[in-house]
Amino acid sequence: MTDSGIPFRFKRHARIGEAGAELDDEFLFQSFVDVGDYDEIQNVKTPKRIIVGRTGSGKTALLRYLAYREEHVIELEPDQLSLNFISNNDVIKFFEDLGVRLDPFYSLLWKHMLAVELIKRRYTLVTEEKTDNWLSTIMDSLRKKDQTKARALAYLKDWGDKFWIETEYRVKELTTKLASELSAELGGKGAGISATLGAKGSLTEEQKREIVHRGQKVVNEVQLKELADVIRFLNDDVFADAQKPYYVTIDKLDEDWVDDSLRFKLIRSLIEAVKSFQKVQNVKIVVALRYDLLRRVFSATADAGFQEEKYDPLILRLKWNRSQIEKLLDQRVGALVRQQYTARTVKLKEIFPERVGRTFFLDYLMQRTAMRPRDAILFVNACLGLSEQASQVRVQSIYEAEREYSVGRLKALVYEWKNLFPSMEVGVPLIEKTQIEFKISSLDKVLVDRVIEGLAGMNEPRDPACEAATIYMNSASASKHAVVAAVFRTFFDVGLVGLRFEGGSGTIWSIDNGVGFSASQIKPNTKVQIHPMFYQALHTAFAAP
Repeated sequence: MTDSGIPFRFKRHARIGEAGAELDDEFLFQSFVDVGDYDEIQNVKTPKRIIVGRTGSGKTALLRYLAYREEHVIELEPDQLSLNFISNNDVIKFFEDLGVRLDPFYSLLWKHMLAVELIKRRYTLVTEEKTDNWLSTIMDSLRKKDQTKARALAYLKDWGDKFWIETEYRVKELTTKLASELSAELGGKGAGISATLGAKGSLTEEQKREIVHRGQKVVNEVQLKELADVIRFLNDDVFADAQKPYYVTIDKLDEDWVDDSLRFKLIRSLIEAVKSFQKVQNVKIVVALRYDLLRRVFSATADAGFQEEKYDPLILRLKWNRSQIEKLLDQRVGALVRQQYTARTVKLKEIFPERVGRTFFLDYLMQRTAMRPRDAILFVNACLGLSEQASQVRVQSIYEAEREYSVGRLKALVYEWKNLFPSMEVGVPLIEKTQIEFKISSLDKVLVDRVIEGLAGMNEPRDPACEAATIYMNSASASKHAVVAAVFRTFFDVGLVGLRFEGGSGTIWSIDNGVGFSASQIKPNTKVQIHPMFYQALHTAFAAP
């Protein structure tokens, strides 16, 4: 009801926010719900600085809210940094392909960019004149006091004197310099280096080993020691005021800003740079990473002695519960109603029916989310979109909205995991038009054969289901069930299904507890339960009355 006693009616396109936080400023800033994660990120003294979560769990929202609340926040996105300049450099690619480990250079690249961006913001170095004046003043004052810091400043002058230029310039500058040094190690520039690059296919193993040895020597001599001096200088002399913390946020690392083989190495080097910058007490580098991307980075870059648990203190894992999702929806519904209809506080329950069939609406809604804010917002938006000129959402509108919502969520899930599990799209027909719960042994045998053939034809050895299918197609002794088990282990991992093992206490879901088990534990009599979010998209039997 409005203040005058007249019921409000939803306008066309009524919404409680957008799916992407970068487009959601109107609701995000006035309806932000902190479940304890924001304090961890905002506090420069806490170690948490790598935000990890599934798509839609609130990673970007945290970064945007930090930039909204704090005065000194530098926002970086990888597609603005010209990092593909590295992969397009023929000299760098030549040495990378031969096996030279360029990790020291990638580490240098991130630390250099971060240091320069922080100094640029701290002293507002937006022109060449301001930069020259600052460098002269600071070098004169510190040269006599501390030789280590003088080295740091000399480094900055050599590498970062053009502070006012866009960040992407620094990537090109450092890459070009390294390529030049590598070229010189091969015996010069111009036709000489071009001939060597062109002859890569005809090099002998001995020649390759010699080139790798010489190239690695050049890479290992990049100026990491001087950068350590720079980081000490930042802590002691640049960001010494605890009342003025500075932040650098890095988002959208899951987008296609460079090819995967290089992207994983750059992200791993970024994580190492984030660890190094912990030494700057009043600066915090905050990185947002999708859960599946972090898994791929660690898998692709793990070397001898790698221990993933060493990174745990840095990682903030996002997880929401029912009451937190309800609070977020209440805040957003209240904001919508205040903006367009009435100043009275209105909550979610007031604009939806008490029950959907025999289920309380809130239970129905929560069952159809993966406990992520984006899912809940999209479901409510879909319902409001079918409620124009109504003062409350009808039950029939909820059913109709769910069809669109469910199809969209399935497409988003396949897209989210396509790099890690490209088999998903081929495997999904196995769970279309099934019962809500069924035994694996009840699957249609002809359909299983068709799916296995499709998986084997994908030629994706890194995908467990594709690998199992290829083994089955090429070995008379291989098990067909092993392929099916690999498919359903993938479905479990991404939250598409839950599994109930014989003798178990109930259905388990990865989104609830992340229970670990091998595909070999999935038997023909294991029961599969479709997640309610996907009932409509999969045409699951008894999805709606």
